[in-house]
Amino acid sequence: MLHRRWSLVALVLAPLLALGACDRIRDVWERVRGGEDAAAPAPASLADVPLEARALAGAVQPQDQVAALLAPEPVLIAPGQILVGARVEQELAETASELGLASNFVRSLRTRGADALEQLPENMIEQVRSRAEAEASEAARIAARDVLGRLGVSGEVEVRPGGVVTVNLVGSGASPTSLRFAQQGAEAIAESPPAIEWNEADRCPRIVTQGQLERDIALATRCAIQRLQASRQFEYAEPNYIADAGFTRPPRRDQAPAPQQQQPGQAQPSQPAPQQPAPIAGGAPNDPLYALQWHYRPRGAGEGQSAGGAGFLSFWEAAQVGSRAVRVAVLDTGIDLSHPDIAASGNVAAGVDMIANPERGGDDDGVDADANDAGDRCGAATENSYHGTHVAGTIGAAATNDRVGVAGGAWNVTVVPVRVLGRCGGELADIVSGIRWAAGLAPAINAAGQQIVNQNPADIINMSLTIQAPCPASMQAAIDAAAARNVIVVVAAGNKANQTRLYAPANCNNVIVVGASDARGGLSFYSNFGPEVDLLAPGGDVFADSDGDGRPDGVLSTRTTTSGCYDPVNQNSTERCYYSFLQGTSMAAPHVSAALALLASQSGLRGRELEDALFARAVNRHGENFAEIECARSRNATPIAPGSPTCARPSGRGWLDLSLAAQSVGGASP
Repeated sequence: MLHRRWSLVALVLAPLLALGACDRIRDVWERVRGGEDAAAPAPASLADVPLEARALAGAVQPQDQVAALLAPEPVLIAPGQILVGARVEQELAETASELGLASNFVRSLRTRGADALEQLPENMIEQVRSRAEAEASEAARIAARDVLGRLGVSGEVEVRPGGVVTVNLVGSGASPTSLRFAQQGAEAIAESPPAIEWNEADRCPRIVTQGQLERDIALATRCAIQRLQASRQFEYAEPNYIADAGFTRPPRRDQAPAPQQQQPGQAQPSQPAPQQPAPIAGGAPNDPLYALQWHYRPRGAGEGQSAGGAGFLSFWEAAQVGSRAVRVAVLDTGIDLSHPDIAASGNVAAGVDMIANPERGGDDDGVDADANDAGDRCGAATENSYHGTHVAGTIGAAATNDRVGVAGGAWNVTVVPVRVLGRCGGELADIVSGIRWAAGLAPAINAAGQQIVNQNPADIINMSLTIQAPCPASMQAAIDAAAARNVIVVVAAGNKANQTRLYAPANCNNVIVVGASDARGGLSFYSNFGPEVDLLAPGGDVFADSDGDGRPDGVLSTRTTTSGCYDPVNQNSTERCYYSFLQGTSMAAPHVSAALALLASQSGLRGRELEDALFARAVNRHGENFAEIECARSRNATPIAPGSPTCARPSGRGWLDLSLAAQSVGGASP
């Protein structure tokens, strides 16, 4: 009987004991993450945190791969796709007149263009501009159909927000299949979205037959663009270029599980970014892999410093760690929302997937409110890059000071993911729409015709992508419109050790162009250069190990992979990891975006004033060894002196160095 009573008591108490045990386990995990006591000291060693909070990927790469990395690549466009610019500026005066605005204001619009809109209240500006865009776009749509009809081709002509009209000739009967990566075989055709090589110098023949146009989509595209341009009815007519993130995709091993799709209850487009109390100064974060993030250290050769560091630690200690009132849009591959260092972060707001082509998107749908990274692999033999997750982690999407993984540049910030890069790159049309959405200039439109409005318009836009072409007119127009809204656009210079002027958006106006420096403080061997570059920031070098620790001098950030994963405690291989060393101007640009976010949170500045503050307070001017590189690792570079093994290339006004901004905090204007 007594035994039976104790059995009953045990049955009653078992659930309570189990709950207590779960609570204790949760308490332990919270202490590991720093959930309830963020000020607690960091773990004594990497071994004190779970494997998933410390395992990483990245090995020093062999030098014989450098040549292939820097080899020229063809300029690709989406076959049969053309972007046409509506004459919105010309339509503004007519719209103002139709709305009954004063005749002297209408005359001002005719002479000054959109600049004259500044005289109106903001709600009236939006009314005039939106109506002008709608009417000009419809006129452009009709005119484009007429031009194409006279050429003898047909296709889909659609209007996008912002005065952009897209033309798709594939419906005209021209077949793209014969040109889809023909040199790569049938497997590549099945695994890659269609693309064709583009040469700006190629011209449409004076005499071209209907049969030629139907058989050759490249010819049809070229002829259609030239006819549209010659009609002089549009602001521009240009191919739908395919942008590249500059990521060197390793061979695919066991494919990592796809990130979880956004579930009900996660951030939705109608929800604003979470608010928080005013941030305060931080210090050295307790993230276990922070010790490997040389790029955040103060610049120098002493203990705790790095010759290539950007001084973030100094700013965290002297000023503050950011504010979620500052919004940074990341136009990239999206963000892996299931990443353990991001899923627990409050820094990621609702974003958008701007990839209209489901084949390129890889997610079986078009434009929608799901900015989760659905993958961007290019061909069956490569793996997804999760490039946007790595970039966003450096800016601040990763939770910092939580005893998990890595630190972000801004501990508190609102990161808005805008997915514009998918399988084998991203299309210009989607990038242009992404810029306008990120800046709050135009909504996204899904397949059902519903609007997706950005509730968190960006203060800063980061674009770690390149197109080897002159700055497309559609892209420049979108950047200019964003700049007029006080949005700073930060872009990567490119990774081909070539002239930056050859690559968009780095050759566009109204952008901050970022080249890459390495852990030794020199110019990274792959970084593009030239007068277009504004400054250098840490981009890393996975082909070097300057401190001899057996790990590459890459930039360490958030990225899920199953390739080359290991435990830094014992060097044993692991099945999966969530952190990777990467290199590129793609990695340099987010350091500048994070620095701008910190300065904005500390000073309250935005727009051009914030940009001026960056160069006045956080750029280490030209000095000894600036933009120097080993001649042996640099193509066609000039030695700094006859016979010298050291070369230098023009690369901006100096290095990003937040230590300087930290020194001036006391005298900074609020």
